[in-house]
Amino acid sequence: MNKEFLRCYFIAGPQNFPGLSIWEAQEKIVLIMKSGVTAYQFRDKGTVYQNDRQRLELAQSLRDTARKLGIPFIVNDDVGLAITLKADGVHLGQNDEKLSDARQKVGRSMIIGLSVNNATELAKAQESQADYLGVGPVYPTLTKTDATHPIGVQELGKMMPQNHLPIVGIGGIGLSVLPELVHIGIDGIAVISLLTGSNHPDTVAKTVLDTFKAH
Repeated sequence: MNKEFLRCYFIAGPQNFPGLSIWEAQEKIVLIMKSGVTAYQFRDKGTVYQNDRQRLELAQSLRDTARKLGIPFIVNDDVGLAITLKADGVHLGQNDEKLSDARQKVGRSMIIGLSVNNATELAKAQESQADYLGVGPVYPTLTKTDATHPIGVQELGKMMPQNHLPIVGIGGIGLSVLPELVHIGIDGIAVISLLTGSNHPDTVAKTVLDTFKAH
């Protein structure tokens, strides 16, 4: 797996654009996908759909956009949907489907990402079948209501020597902290509000890419 796709990893679903319809939110997501991000994860926890078909159509459309842009399309926490869409990957949390079971279902061709929240989970993940890890929250975040206590960049730095997998930081990350994250050796950042809340996502994406380019 080419870890370059982790440099500017965009995560979002309609719930990240409150006040907009699902299709209006889709337009916003597509706009950000075109800003220069290196991957997109479809995460729609909290979104209320009219029916399952509406969700499938939205996900299919976003997958098609990702393919046109040449960026990986990752599905959050839904192995079945990832298989149906022939997604590039699926991302699992610690309380989601067991990674070994997911790997049996999707085979070796599909990327599997795994969230880790502390040193114990990071160490255990080294022996898993994960292709990459998402570690966090690094800083306090309001985007995920179920987020655990922030790790902090100093503690994350102490954890990094035991990691041998491609790894992306997530949670409360702003542009001002990018240099210290590069310094401790992560491969990129996964962001929601940094991009969804920006009027200039292309500028944000360029800053992130430029910062991690030299890494």
